[in-house]
Amino acid sequence: MEKKIQKKYLDNSLGFPVVLVNAPLIKVRGEWVLHVNYNDYQQSILYLLAHKPARLTGDEIKFARKFFEMTVRGFADRFSVKHPSVLKWEKKGGAFTQMAWSTEKDIRLFILDELKESAVELRALYRALKNVAAEVSDPVVINGKELAA
Repeated sequence: MEKKIQKKYLDNSLGFPVVLVNAPLIKVRGEWVLHVNYNDYQQSILYLLAHKPARLTGDEIKFARKFFEMTVRGFADRFSVKHPSVLKWEKKGGAFTQMAWSTEKDIRLFILDELKESAVELRALYRALKNVAAEVSDPVVINGKELAA
């Protein structure tokens, strides 16, 4: 099997753009595909979303909800909103959800808590989220070498 490292690789498999730097690729049936441990990849992306300097998009919220295997209603109940609100956020796609900042902060802290991050990490993120995130966003960027399968 042929393998290579691509300096920059744009992946849309999670429902939103992720740029992998030094992405490990493998040739499968004549096509170059990402060659990473997908569980580690998804957890790393969730960690980056929790720390993202810009507001979360509908696609990112949908990814988080599905990763944690939550229904729309279950997600809504967890964050004390009505399920039509979650549907509205997710319908925004690549645009910002425009949810209340307090709700978005809660979602970000929930992500870290579910990823079993330390209390120190949670406290640091809570303090970092004091100010509302920017409404300008670049794709999430991650180093692919750390995720190689």
